[in-house]
Amino acid sequence: MSDIVVCPSCGASNRVPPLGSGQHAVCGRCKTPLSGHPVTVTDATFEQLIADGKPTIVDFWAAWCGPCRMIAPILEEVAAERSDVRVAKMNVDENERTPSRFGVQGIPALIFFQDGIERGRVVGAVPKSQIDSAIAQYFRR
Repeated sequence: MSDIVVCPSCGASNRVPPLGSGQHAVCGRCKTPLSGHPVTVTDATFEQLIADGKPTIVDFWAAWCGPCRMIAPILEEVAAERSDVRVAKMNVDENERTPSRFGVQGIPALIFFQDGIERGRVVGAVPKSQIDSAIAQYFRR
């Protein structure tokens, strides 16, 4: 399955297949490296993304949401630092079905999925230490 990664430099959407060891994805438009960034997920791609077995944090957010903008750089850090966890972002204004299905009423909402199952959630703009603790709690191996 390919992930859709939005280029942090030019905003282009890029389809990125699973990469082998030592490989790095770059933006097809501006050639900026894409690894270590959250992937964009939609109602149409959500099921396939969370079902592949990789621990995934889905950030339910909106462009108008101040706390969502506050937590975005923290999630960028988590995505850049951790290869064992995927960070995905779903815009709730553009995708209504999935947030409704999971009862998302406040944003930002981070929902932790593994093997297609919700393992836990964190709501609100929280510090990185709380996200790291939630990863340890919800993605125990």
